[in-house]
Amino acid sequence: MDFVESLLAAVTQLLGIIIFFAALFFCFIFPIILTVKNIIHLVKRDVPEKKKQEQTVTTMVMGILLSAIDIAMISSYPWHIPVVINEPNNLTELHEPFSSDYALSLFLFALTAAVCLIILSKGKILPPLSAVLCVSGVYGGIILSLFYISQLSVNLLNFDDVCFLAIPYLILFCVNYIIISARVIRETVLLYTAHFRENDIEPKNEFDRHLRKILEKSAGWIWFPILGIIPLTGLLVIICILFGQGPTGIIKAFTETSDWAYSTMISPPPVEYEGHYLCTVAVNGHEKIVKPTRLGIRHGVKIGVNRQLCVANAFEQLIEDRAPRFHKWVRYVYDKYGYPVSKHITTKLRADIVYIVMKPLEWLFLIALYLFDRDPESRIAVQYTGRHVSEFMKG
Repeated sequence: MDFVESLLAAVTQLLGIIIFFAALFFCFIFPIILTVKNIIHLVKRDVPEKKKQEQTVTTMVMGILLSAIDIAMISSYPWHIPVVINEPNNLTELHEPFSSDYALSLFLFALTAAVCLIILSKGKILPPLSAVLCVSGVYGGIILSLFYISQLSVNLLNFDDVCFLAIPYLILFCVNYIIISARVIRETVLLYTAHFRENDIEPKNEFDRHLRKILEKSAGWIWFPILGIIPLTGLLVIICILFGQGPTGIIKAFTETSDWAYSTMISPPPVEYEGHYLCTVAVNGHEKIVKPTRLGIRHGVKIGVNRQLCVANAFEQLIEDRAPRFHKWVRYVYDKYGYPVSKHITTKLRADIVYIVMKPLEWLFLIALYLFDRDPESRIAVQYTGRHVSEFMKG
């Protein structure tokens, strides 16, 4: 029996090691190999079409999948939720780089660009208008990639956490998209110009004739698909509206964020892991209810404070000054039960409810302060300022 258990444990350990190295190769080494191959395919002209097409599909599928993983690694905190510093599951002190509320818009635009690129990479002749729309989608993908790169690059040199790995690989996918796009557009232009010249096929109508004349000139492949971005973007915007993302969903995916290049939102101050759960209430609740008053400092970290938080902390400080042994027990109970409560305060409504439930205790704390402290309001006022009330009292 011991032998079987030891064997199972050894097999499990071996499988764990294999999975670890497979994940390491899949996430970190394979993307670099793909990048090198894409550069080679851009430079070399004699690579088989099927091989280039397989490479394009693999890069797009891998890129979108790994991008989703890397974005999740960076942060899962929306801009309006304070980051919990030193939390075991939190690998950074940043908010999400793209708004999760408008992730569908970002995914839809990125997917359209990837599909257009894959279609063109097949090297087949498409109807002229279809070809123009596909090239327009690729151009749109290049523009999206540039915004994507600039959004992330502001934290590219952040070496303090997982960002130093995640962000370069997120940017690497966009770089690969641009490399493949340059190759595919060049090959598409050559393919169609040769097709129009070698096959003297009669146009079906005047519009077809006019479109072919434009596309027979290389310059037409530059500015005409750019015009095609407008109707293609309009179609995507309509789809986004139908899914409740609004007409500016793709813009808000970049701007309704905090800590990044195009961010327009100001996030609440971070809260500390195993911190005062009333700190979470003070920054998470609706302002009209929890009534935050100012910023304070707790263990060197800026936090939002309100009257309730300052009263509770002043009461604890009073106990610590007058009955230190009793304070240790109070602190033990608070640490044991306070943090589990704070883990569930993840919405404004929950923060509001906790604030209201704590009101009777706040009044009891206030009564105790006015009964046993000579200057209760001064003690309350200096909470989270780094000062002690005794520094301002004489005698």
